[in-house]
Amino acid sequence: MAAGSRFHLDQEGHSITVQLTGVSGSIEVLVDGKVVARGSTSGAGETVLYAELPGDPPRPVSITLGNMGGGVSLCEMDVGGTRYLMPRVPLFPERQFRWWTALRPVRRMRRSLWRAVRRATGGGQIRPSR
Repeated sequence: MAAGSRFHLDQEGHSITVQLTGVSGSIEVLVDGKVVARGSTSGAGETVLYAELPGDPPRPVSITLGNMGGGVSLCEMDVGGTRYLMPRVPLFPERQFRWWTALRPVRRMRRSLWRAVRRATGGGQIRPSR
């Protein structure tokens, strides 16, 4: 399973997140931001974790992570016999492209060339010839 994978679903007024926290294969299930279950994976196959949704009475939830070798391929949640496929969400939001950051190497090159020219001409001042 890939480190840094995260699956999220809002269900029955609760926010449910399944997060892989490291390369060791440890998994956390968070309900409304609180860790309610922990587990780990080993090799290919399925991993099942059990948790509860808060309420009166609490509702049991089972989370099934399907591992097809190289990484997590799916995450499925079962609440009261109904199965929901949990979508993968990025761990870190995508950074918006900024054109001025793309020009940073060009600006650095221009600055270093300008410094080289100043050094070669003796400080960048033009001296009158006699």
